[in-house]
Amino acid sequence: MAEAAKHLLDIEKEDLRVLTAIEIGMKRSEYVTVPNIKFYARYPLEETLYRLKKVHKEGMIVRNASSYEIGYTLNSLGYDVLALHTLVERGKISKLGPLIGKGKESDVYSCMDDDDNIFALKIYRMGRTSFKSIKKTRNIIKNRKHLSWLYVNRLAARREFEALKKIYKLKLNTPKPITYNRHIVVMSYLRGKELAYSKDIPNPRKIFKKIIKQVRIIYEKAGIIHGDLGEFNIVIDEKESILIIDWIQWVSKNHPNARKLLERDITNLCDYFNKKFKLELDKDEILKNFYKT
Repeated sequence: MAEAAKHLLDIEKEDLRVLTAIEIGMKRSEYVTVPNIKFYARYPLEETLYRLKKVHKEGMIVRNASSYEIGYTLNSLGYDVLALHTLVERGKISKLGPLIGKGKESDVYSCMDDDDNIFALKIYRMGRTSFKSIKKTRNIIKNRKHLSWLYVNRLAARREFEALKKIYKLKLNTPKPITYNRHIVVMSYLRGKELAYSKDIPNPRKIFKKIIKQVRIIYEKAGIIHGDLGEFNIVIDEKESILIIDWIQWVSKNHPNARKLLERDITNLCDYFNKKFKLELDKDEILKNFYKT
């Protein structure tokens, strides 16, 4: 991401237009041929070839010459450049800070806007380890036949942003959604650390109750279930406030698998607090309180 930010300093609008043309073409195929790039960019062939050579040299696209017709595809750097450029142009961010979190499916950086407000910038990297596996497991993909990795990450970012908008209205300790573009979500800064890495919690039962209370309010008032809740997506700060993050797999409580997913979330929490803090918890009793609504 830092490399993408550096490219924004000297990239030309014609380069961005060619990158965007490839992005459009990738909706139909993995590699986009030169004639199609020329068509989407609305440039003469000579200008198209010049710009392709330039962005290829700078490492923003990948060239495929193995088929009978040469094609190009965006790599993560090219996609990062497009998304960052849009966020900067919209005045949403102006400075990129250091990496503050890295997971299997996303990276999180700090960033600032022109008024020096600090935000978290979450970049989806789904498919970083195995693109085939996410096509089998992610409900955001559904029945789409052709999927590029960048489109999957765009869907993921949009899905999380939608969830955050619903939840933030409840005035709970969840990130405030600022904006999103392509595979990037900008939200309020995430303070604290994941519950999994919090060794000293004076009153774990109190923390457990706080988590369950938030999960239940979100279930009742926003009508959604996290779907992948555990110790790695609950953040706790020094004041023992908790923050539930990573809402990509959320489902409506009217979803056919809603009950199963809610039970799994509660079971995961109970098992974790039992194993780490030796709490005796009745998950069935907890779930009864959810189903009363």
